[in-house]
Amino acid sequence: FAVTTLAVGGAAFGAEQNNETLAQIAELKAEIAQLKGAQGGQWLTEQRAAEIRGIVTDVLADAETRSSLQGAAGSGYNGGFFLSSSDGNFSMKINVLEQIRWTFNDNDTTQAYGFENKRTRLTFGGNIVDSSWSYKVGYYFGYSNSNENFGAGELSDVNVTKDLGSGWGLTVGQFKLPFSAEYGIDAGNLQFNDYSVVNTLMGTGYGQGLNLGYAADQFRFNAAYVNAIGEANEAWNGSSPNADWAFAVRGEFKLSGDWAQFNDGQSWKGEGFGALIGIGYAAERSDISDETPSFLTVDATVDFGGANIAAAYYMTDADTGAVTDEATGFTVAGGVFLADDFEAVARYENYEPDGGSELNTLVVGGNWYMAKNTAKLGLEFGYALDAVPGGAEFAGWTNSGTADGEWLLQAQMSFSF
Repeated sequence: FAVTTLAVGGAAFGAEQNNETLAQIAELKAEIAQLKGAQGGQWLTEQRAAEIRGIVTDVLADAETRSSLQGAAGSGYNGGFFLSSSDGNFSMKINVLEQIRWTFNDNDTTQAYGFENKRTRLTFGGNIVDSSWSYKVGYYFGYSNSNENFGAGELSDVNVTKDLGSGWGLTVGQFKLPFSAEYGIDAGNLQFNDYSVVNTLMGTGYGQGLNLGYAADQFRFNAAYVNAIGEANEAWNGSSPNADWAFAVRGEFKLSGDWAQFNDGQSWKGEGFGALIGIGYAAERSDISDETPSFLTVDATVDFGGANIAAAYYMTDADTGAVTDEATGFTVAGGVFLADDFEAVARYENYEPDGGSELNTLVVGGNWYMAKNTAKLGLEFGYALDAVPGGAEFAGWTNSGTADGEWLLQAQMSFSF
């Protein structure tokens, strides 16, 4: 709708500009014809010629001014299609994420294969009131095998942030909880086709509430107070909230590089060296059982400029008193660019719940970047060394839970613009 409005508005403005310019030219032609008829061949003296040249120059200058004013409010593409008021206080950027995936899976008992429209998301963001106020609204038109607590036809991000100055900011609404480095990366900027199974099973997902953040040159942290861990699009009712209290915090220390280079999962050729370590913790108190499940992660990311490696350790405690309360897991992943537009990648992950089925998977593959993360093709081969537990279907595993040796072949086209 916004793009259509821009196009129609621009066309109308251009038509108005051209009509006024043509009208002024027509008046000049009429005046010239009148002078020519009244004075015959002597109608064009040097003085009159200078006057006419001046008028024509003024008309052209006026047309140029109108043309420049046509874009003064701001419109175009810069990391997204955008509209902006002339003072920049109100703006809107529109982004699209489209991921189309094909998966073939063999678990020794059955074979499954086919296409899926993995993600189709539309995101709006920008400023309101002035540059210190920003907003974000993300909506999934399509989302198959969602690994979060929302799916197709639902909101993901919907929040407003106030820049408080001196590195501080306050966000209100629905947002990703500050917890792990991997989940802090947008799905369109991942190094693999999807998030790791360990991060999904042991992560915190989204929340509804408040987030206070602070960022400096080498350190930043976020602390969120929400209704419940892993909650999205929940309406208030007589039993709200879903937990007596719930919070998530994450702190990060940047040893080298700049913050922006950690916004995607790759370390592009020509990028500088960067190193980041982080720790996240989350907990909530059940309003029914008074149990306090908790989540912990410690991670590190190193970029070498054309190659990178990332590792993370996770631990959860359900606090129910059962033997199976605790679970641990870890991931090790990385990639190296063999050419400017081709990257080889590999990831190993382990998930071990006490008294439950252990997960051990290895994924290797490659990414062909046609325009970095704007347009890319990812090819992956995955092998499970143990039976795959439930909760991993979003990544292409069948969750058979009965036999080891399950493997998959997966291709994904991802467009993020």
